[in-house]
Amino acid sequence: MHEPAGTNSRTKCCRASRAGFTLIEVLIAVLLLDIGLLALAGACAVLIRHTTLARSRATALQLATNRLETLASGACMAASGVVDGAWGFRESWFVRLVPIGAREIGDSVSFTVQGISRSIVLRTRLPC
Repeated sequence: MHEPAGTNSRTKCCRASRAGFTLIEVLIAVLLLDIGLLALAGACAVLIRHTTLARSRATALQLATNRLETLASGACMAASGVVDGAWGFRESWFVRLVPIGAREIGDSVSFTVQGISRSIVLRTRLPC
């Protein structure tokens, strides 16, 4: 059998063994994939942390808003109170009479998210 000019059996052997990926290339590809997956897992953890904080803030804001609306619809007299609510929310509210014929209403809702204490404070003044 005659081989074409410029080729020999040694060249065919080397080309056949180079087909596919080497072990180093596969290991580098797996390493890059692992780094990407770890970054994705870290991003998910941050997203969950921020979502939990946003949900807690929204709940605290809703509690404070409801309390202010309830106190605003009540009688024009001084009062205060503290309520330990569900899910670790603590609410402290007051109604103060001010000399200009009005009342100051305030509500503070405290909560803890991931070991950090936070609070939402709302205040308003309304005529008596």
